[in-house]
Amino acid sequence: MIGQIITKQDGSPSDAYTKLSKSSYQPKGDVKKLWAQIQKDYQIAYLLQHRPYKEFDGVSLLERAKLDQETFAAYVGAEYVPEHKRWRWKGRKNTSRNKLIGLCARMLAGMLYPTVYANNQDKKEDKMAARVMRIRIESHLKKANYETKFLFMIMSALVNPAVFVQVEWVEMMQKIKNNGKIEEILNEALSGLVLNILPIDEIMLPDFYSGTGNLQRLNCILRVRRIPWDEARAKWSGKYFTMEGDVKKDLFDYVQAGMTRIFITGNENQELFDIEWTEADKTYVQEITAYYPYEDLEVPIVGGVLMVNEEDVYNTNSFTHRRYSLIGDEWKSIPVLPFVASGFEPLDPTGRFFYYKSGAFKEFWDDRSINTMYRLAHDGTYLDVIKPTILTGVAKVDSTVMVPGGTFGLPAGAGVSQYSLGPNLNAVWQAVGQYDKDLSDSTTVNPVPQPNQPNISATQTNVATMQAKLFISIFALLVADLIKRIGELVVDCEINYAMNGEIDANIPGHLNLKTRTHLIKSKEKGKNMTHKIVFTSKHMGKKYTDKQIEDLEWKLYNDSGKTPKERLHSTSRTYEVNPYEYAKLTYEVNVDADQIIDKSMGADQQRKVLAFNMMTDPRVAPFTDQEAVVDDFVIEEFGGDNPDKYKKKQTGQPDMLSAIMGQNGGQNAQPNQFKLGGGNVVPSQNNQPAMATL
Repeated sequence: MIGQIITKQDGSPSDAYTKLSKSSYQPKGDVKKLWAQIQKDYQIAYLLQHRPYKEFDGVSLLERAKLDQETFAAYVGAEYVPEHKRWRWKGRKNTSRNKLIGLCARMLAGMLYPTVYANNQDKKEDKMAARVMRIRIESHLKKANYETKFLFMIMSALVNPAVFVQVEWVEMMQKIKNNGKIEEILNEALSGLVLNILPIDEIMLPDFYSGTGNLQRLNCILRVRRIPWDEARAKWSGKYFTMEGDVKKDLFDYVQAGMTRIFITGNENQELFDIEWTEADKTYVQEITAYYPYEDLEVPIVGGVLMVNEEDVYNTNSFTHRRYSLIGDEWKSIPVLPFVASGFEPLDPTGRFFYYKSGAFKEFWDDRSINTMYRLAHDGTYLDVIKPTILTGVAKVDSTVMVPGGTFGLPAGAGVSQYSLGPNLNAVWQAVGQYDKDLSDSTTVNPVPQPNQPNISATQTNVATMQAKLFISIFALLVADLIKRIGELVVDCEINYAMNGEIDANIPGHLNLKTRTHLIKSKEKGKNMTHKIVFTSKHMGKKYTDKQIEDLEWKLYNDSGKTPKERLHSTSRTYEVNPYEYAKLTYEVNVDADQIIDKSMGADQQRKVLAFNMMTDPRVAPFTDQEAVVDDFVIEEFGGDNPDKYKKKQTGQPDMLSAIMGQNGGQNAQPNQFKLGGGNVVPSQNNQPAMATL
């Protein structure tokens, strides 16, 4: 059900629907048919969310999520307690929360950005295009606050049965006052890539056995949101219209806060009726977006009203998120769901069940046990320290007497003795310690000892590292897959939206784009670098010889500084990109799970130390360039933002630029080059600016 309606005991609508008010919104033809289909899919997904599953210990998805969130939050709640029992411990320990936060911190240390590879139509690698794409993806993700969003992705996976992430491209329009006139402009600060971490109940699936975390195989998915009325009006008002007789009417005029619509099964006229959404949402609007990827159909429903082009609903309301793919000899734009999903550990050993076992679910029973024992230990210690009095004789004692420090009057001849727990209290505290250890076994990664610690051998360090890797490897693999799929969606946004320039109408008869330049900051080998990426149409349709490409590269290189020294130590790099060829390449995104494990465990630093020690070993040193070893492992690692200033200055040696480029050091010199697919030529020197003539 999409809203509230009276039903019979068997769940079917009661005869009360005849008393419901008939909706003023009555779609016709294909729109009505589509509305009914979406309602059916919604009802299936709703029932699945509320159905008990053995995979969730006999509770529903939403109930499982609620229990796990309470475990993470150390939720206590409020309940009535009689006055004579208020001395008892009512709190909960934060043990489970601390364990999960600790594992989250480990994974944050292993945060990575997606790595991109590019291939042309001849299946040849294009390294420079891949480099440009990597720089652009990292820039988009940083603007989308990727580091903070990564934190919430990890926490959602640890606490919820799944983490859902939406990748979308937003163009935010804003009104400004200019010389007394109101203008609407694109707010570039608020526009661009957006990462949304979605609550577990916002994504509704019509099938829970479609494969673990595999959204792209589903033939339907629904996203349900509650948004304020003003936000809904700003987003949808004036966007879609319908004909009411001979009058053109805005579809948003049918939207009412707190209300939605419903079809009643068996109604011969197939009319819609107005019903309340929920009691708690009287000032909000329900927004449902139905995605049908196999039909290339994306349908928003706002307050029970389809916000679509009604003239041809099935052929004009296509997917917003699209991906270019080479089908035969043609490039096709195919629909792709803008969502990715992952989790902590698989629940189904065959990979059929969609959802995962969260870290909080894994700790659930150990958490309950430790809190039960801790409450007993706390109360027992309280009683043992402030002992109640036990009476024998004619007096009658009830539970109100068993309170710490309680006193009362006795008749003559009654016996008096003090309560004592004896050895039972020690047993309870031992149980608390055991349950704490069990929690640690579930989700805690023990610190890896460093090789230089006293009384710690290299073998002990290696064994501890391997054990930690085995524990975290499954989660790291799932996180790597999550980042990879996010990267693939970001590549789609880059191709479809981010690189597009404005059409230059001054050149009729030609497709010419106004040059669009992006300045992107990054850090490479300790240096703060500036990448100037220029998307331009001046290379479109042109064929260059190797010599012409080389001349263009030297021109960019010479523009990077006035003197040879400035050019050599330049921290800026320039790329000229043909957007047409750039978009036609096939991009593959990859994330190495081993890198996440090594970074989270600190093993990457250990490996660097080991490599440095091996290369400087007297037995190996004669066969290596020690200056290069120091540059790579010491100066670039610890040299701060400008490691070049710590490098040894060349004295009595040939000019460094000449040594790299040849004795002449000018246009006739031949730089080291990569020969790439499509005839692209790119300089390979570390400090030299580069361009891509794609």
